[in-house]
Parts: sequence; structure tokens; C-alpha cells
Amino acid sequence: MNHPEQTPARLWLVRHGQTDWNAQRRIQGHTPTELNATGRQQAEMLSQWFAERHFSAIWSSDLPRALQTAQIIAARQSCPMTVTPQLRERNLGAFEGKTWDEVRTLLADLSGSSTNNGDLADWTGVPGVESDQQLWDRTRAVLDAMSEAENGKDMMAVTHGGVLKHVLWHVLGLAAGAPRRFGLSNGLTAVLEKRGDNYYLVSLLDIEMLMGHTSGADTANAPSA
Repeated sequence: MNHPEQTPARLWLVRHGQTDWNAQRRIQGHTPTELNATGRQQAEMLSQWFAERHFSAIWSSDLPRALQTAQIIAARQSCPMTVTPQLRERNLGAFEGKTWDEVRTLLADLSGSSTNNGDLADWTGVPGVESDQQLWDRTRAVLDAMSEAENGKDMMAVTHGGVLKHVLWHVLGLAAGAPRRFGLSNGLTAVLEKRGDNYYLVSLLDIEMLMGHTSGADTANAPSA
């Protein structure tokens, strides 16, 4: 019996709203930070923008900043939500809670550390933190599960800046540690489709710009002084 060709699900990967630690350029990782007032406003803006589209499911990191964002978006949707630690930000170990200036000092003697370039989302080769491969493996498992769950439907995953960066690295075929030439503002959204064994970037959206506002700050970038 012939089966019709399956239409891939569209996966909308959304970065959570702003936290106080984002505004302070403080490293978060697995620390359970919550949305601040600006972050809640950003989440509400996302909710309004996404209200025009029906999502068959919303997946979310279990960290409060992502889960709160997902819950605000879900208030205008009628779909199940799956909460999973697999969508968490990278585990940054002893670096969590430190400011970027403190991190810069700690990494100053680390040869080859790409984090010294000011990209808070890039920890390639830094000891004591979750590796690039570990981060991608657990994220890819969720993307695969979402893609297989629905045929031709829109599905959302609310996650984190470091996760989004590494997803885009892999989707675009960039080497680990490659320069990041796109912003990571809170609320940034990447739309993916699985085509064969690989993922394809359908679109990269700055929702604040689409709604007529100024683009949000890149809260994963701290240029060298």
C-alpha cells in the first residue's frame, strides 16, 4: 500500500524573555532565573504575534525563564505542553552566576577559548562546562521527537540562547566555534523543518521588529573592552 509523502512539521524555536541576569550580562546556564518585567512584556508580545497561528503542541525547557515564557504564549493557544530538561540552556557549572567581566578574567589564560571573543553563547572547548556535542545531542533528540509527532503542523519549543546558537550552527553546517553573525535577542525565533536526515532553516525572526519595535538587545554578546 502506498503512503502519501509526509509533510514535515514546522518547528518554531523561541528564545525566552529577558531576565535580570540577561540585563546584567550575568551567566545563567542551569540557574533557575525568572522573567523580569521586560521579559514578561516580551512574552506577551510573542503571545500576541503567535495568536494568529495555531500550534499543535508547545514544548518548553523546565527552567523558569523559559517555562514562564511558554505559559504566557500558551494562554492564547489550545494545545498540550511538554516540559523537558532536554531543552535547558547549557550547563555552565562554576561559571553560573558570574558576570561577563568575571568570566573574561577567568578565561584569560585559556588558550583557544572562543568565549573570549565576547559571545556568551559560545563555550566551545571550555573545561568544566557541558560540551557542544552533549548540548546538540539532547537538543536534537527533542527536535526529532517533535518532527515525528506531527505531520505538517506547527510546533513550538521555548528554549535558550545557547541552544538556539548551536541548533543554527548545525543546521547551517558551521564548524563549532564559528563566529556568530546574527543577534540573540530575547524572543528571537528560528523556524526549522526536517528534510531527510537534516534540518533546514525556514526563517529567523525578530518578533519585536516584526511588530514595529526596535530590535531587542543581543543579550548573549559582550564585546571586549
